Amino acid sequence: MGEVSKISHKGKEILYINYNGCKSDSEMIEILHKAVEIIVKENKEYLQLTDLTNSYATPGYMKEAKQVAKNTPKLATKRAIAGINSTGRLILLKAYNLMIGDENAVKPFSSLEEAKDWLVS
Repeated sequence: MGEVSKISHKGKEILYINYNGCKSDSEMIEILHKAVEIIVKENKEYLQLTDLTNSYATPGYMKEAKQVAKNTPKLATKRAIAGINSTGRLILLKAYNLMIGDENAVKPFSSLEEAKDWLVS
């Protein structure tokens, strides 16, 4: 099961939301809420990296993610995502980005390292 943690890359801190291996709504929603808890508690700008490798963005999770996006402070200065490896997932990401707006758009990457490098650039 995934987790939420802070990682350091090239001297900068990144909020790492790791869904790797999650297979159910409940697992993914639990991780989402842990991330929200950190964001709200710290109430400061941050870099965000989401890993969807070997996981499934279920309809229940997507519904919750959209609701959370509306109600969470817009503090992410850059947001990257890895593990989007199908056309269907790219379409979901585009729909999500349309809903949250350009200033908060999530940029997809084929690897975690590419995403981390872009976040700290």
